[in-house]
Amino acid sequence: MTNVKTAAAFEGFIGFCSGYGGSYNPGLPNLKLSALNELAAKARQALEEMNVAKSAMKIAINNREMAFAGLPKLVSSIIFALAASSASEPTMKDARAIVRQMTGRRKYRPPVASGEATSPAEKGRSLSQLGYESMTDHFARLVQFLRDEPLYQPAEMYLSLEGLAEQLSKLRALNTAVKDARVAFSNARVSLMQLYYGDTHSVVATARSAKMYVRAIFGLSSMEYQQVRNIHFTKPRFR
Repeated sequence: MTNVKTAAAFEGFIGFCSGYGGSYNPGLPNLKLSALNELAAKARQALEEMNVAKSAMKIAINNREMAFAGLPKLVSSIIFALAASSASEPTMKDARAIVRQMTGRRKYRPPVASGEATSPAEKGRSLSQLGYESMTDHFARLVQFLRDEPLYQPAEMYLSLEGLAEQLSKLRALNTAVKDARVAFSNARVSLMQLYYGDTHSVVATARSAKMYVRAIFGLSSMEYQQVRNIHFTKPRFR
């Protein structure tokens, strides 16, 4: 049973209880109609808050994906700009090594001759480190590397040290935004799950008690109980 269905079922159940008029008059405060309606409102609010947090998380993730999608093209332009500055071959080699780590591209290796086996270590080794935090760290290393190279002085703002520093700050901010959004969504989900499925005074626990009260006062075969008997309130299976 999804959270949306649980909320809808609870509201439908309250609707039937309201129709019983003064006959529905439980002694327990949490089962009274006023308490049920208040709980239903909290349930809807919790669902909305979780949906808002989930949407914000997706937006943060999408924004980061779009920003990082342009990173390979940017670092390629950086390498060409560095080469155009007449940087030494050792400098170019070091810069390309950082870029390979950032983009996951392997350095070219000649084909293995027939009959020569590749070692298990070589098979299992990968230069791909495409986690967003890892890419940001490699980009920061590249920017610092360029700061230490006096020949790197492109006129284009997006390739300049100032422009690259700004891009680095943007990538870091996007990573932080995703982490914060994930925390917010997780907290909202925990709050909702406790409100809906907790052991005491949750939506499911309260609905089950109220349903038993309807059966107790009207009887198993009553029309009133037949209205609500097939409204089920179940907890999800947690692993």
